[in-house]
Amino acid sequence: MRRYRPISKDEIEAEMTTEEGKEVATGPMPMRDALWWEVKNYASAMYLTHHTNEALLFAQRAVRMRRCVSTLVTLSVIQDELGKYEEALETSIEAAKIDSTDDRGTARLGELYLRSGKLAEGWPLYIRNRASMDWCKPFLPEWEGPHQEVKKKRILVIEGGGYGDNLYFFRWLHTLRRWGADIHYVCQPDFAPLVRHQKYRAIENWQGNVDVRWDAYDYYLPLLSIAGKLGVTLQNYRWEGPYIRAHKQLVRRTKNIGLCFRAGESKSPRKQRTLHNEQFQRLIDAVPKGYTVYNMAHDTWHKDIEERYHTPMLQGNWLHTANVMSTLDLLITVDTGVAHLAGAMGVPCWVILPGASAWHYPLHHEFHPLYPSMKIFRNSGEGMELAVSKVEMKLAAMK
Repeated sequence: MRRYRPISKDEIEAEMTTEEGKEVATGPMPMRDALWWEVKNYASAMYLTHHTNEALLFAQRAVRMRRCVSTLVTLSVIQDELGKYEEALETSIEAAKIDSTDDRGTARLGELYLRSGKLAEGWPLYIRNRASMDWCKPFLPEWEGPHQEVKKKRILVIEGGGYGDNLYFFRWLHTLRRWGADIHYVCQPDFAPLVRHQKYRAIENWQGNVDVRWDAYDYYLPLLSIAGKLGVTLQNYRWEGPYIRAHKQLVRRTKNIGLCFRAGESKSPRKQRTLHNEQFQRLIDAVPKGYTVYNMAHDTWHKDIEERYHTPMLQGNWLHTANVMSTLDLLITVDTGVAHLAGAMGVPCWVILPGASAWHYPLHHEFHPLYPSMKIFRNSGEGMELAVSKVEMKLAAMK
């Protein structure tokens, strides 16, 4: 019989990988006399191997044994996955109160606040944990908010997060430009053409290697901090129209639907934002007659779409993607960068989400409050099967 391998105290802080989770999950359960971190670790293993209800029981047991940031954060993640959103938020609040210096608790709490629509509470924690670039301060002062004049000031804006994050926060650069700021944007090379087309100076960042003349700027600004510094809330936000524009309108010969089944989840242990092959096939089959389907998953060939619709694989930079996006009557996608691009361009978009979605998609909204063209299909719990079925029915109603 495989012996259960307890982890040491030194391993408590390490994030468990999927392979480690599989190894622990296939062993025996922690015994009655197990230590609290052994029980917590087993709960994480159950979660990573999709035994989520069992994971909840062990996470609750670990919390009873020791109420600390580690056990409470684990419990919060599992509660969230099961659709217990309010319980997950309360658990995270407790974790942050126990140790306000522990980023595991405060980072999670900040994002749960944001997803709950409590932006004023969430932004400070989000900026602290996701948008801090204190390493720049020896070279340049940080722009801290509207109390600092930006007219005729040159601001070095530095990217953060994934492409979706950059597209989400990009809208507020227009605010600074309207106030007279001269913005230079450090971004990935394949994002730079899109940035330049919006009339910003793009500085291409090759895997962290970029030369900056610090003395040429008045301030630096982490892009992911801008909404918090502007005090954006769901109550005061006003949509001012599409803020990303394509280079050119490609010729439309048919009515077009874009499908994107894959999210960029290379670092995600559960990979829960990507559709299963069977789910994606159902969506292809549900497309009404008279529409051409475009595969909007970048650099991913899909045999059925190619053979049935003769559309090319999406390649190139983000400006090319925007050009293709401009031809669509509708985009159906999982949570990934093209969802944010469609929202930014005002293209009708249906986004399929797991219940425990990213913070960018506020709970209890049928349409995204910051992307009016985006309709949200959120699963009511673990996985995305119910959300996919709702989209199928919506497509059937178009026939």
